[in-house]
Amino acid sequence: MMNSCYHTHFSSLKLPHFFTPKSFVASPRRELRVLAMATTTDEASGNISAAPISLPEGSWKQVAGGVTAAKGFKAAGMYAGLRASGKKPDLALVTCDVDAVAAGVFTMNVVAAAPVVYCKKVLETSNTARAVLINAGQANAATGDAGYQDMLDCVGSLATLLKVNPEEVLIESTGVIGHRIKKKELLEALPSLVNSMSDSVEQ
Repeated sequence: MMNSCYHTHFSSLKLPHFFTPKSFVASPRRELRVLAMATTTDEASGNISAAPISLPEGSWKQVAGGVTAAKGFKAAGMYAGLRASGKKPDLALVTCDVDAVAAGVFTMNVVAAAPVVYCKKVLETSNTARAVLINAGQANAATGDAGYQDMLDCVGSLATLLKVNPEEVLIESTGVIGHRIKKKELLEALPSLVNSMSDSVEQ
């Protein structure tokens, strides 16, 4: 539970002409709004602003129900011991009862983490997915063949539990670069994660 008040941080970024991405050239606005993630007051001092984004004009409506608002979607989250400390959730799963249209936007950096390489390869041959597994703690980046195999093992185990094909499972990892996924802890947590799946945001 977070006991401190929340603050949302805004800042503006003016891009010089030589640095303006092509996607923004046609826009009459040269000032982009930067929206950083909400943090507690205790964490505010360490807040790092999000990348510049161009927000579409007009009003926004928040749909009730979160990630499971659409029919057929289920989700679950838990603490699996992947983070270095604390008990914050570090493992999440989102599934769909039927093939869901899937697409990805990937880094252009020549150094891509194992999950990025895998998901890019999967989505080059398929435009659907049934599950997305997300972990925090280890980015599984710059971990070589061993890190890639760890990821494949996790994908394979989850696919078996969900009774879907491995190529229908996508995986995302965030955390410390150069650290492999804590595969033992993740694999041990998967059955509980799958069993706790729910289509209710309250879960």
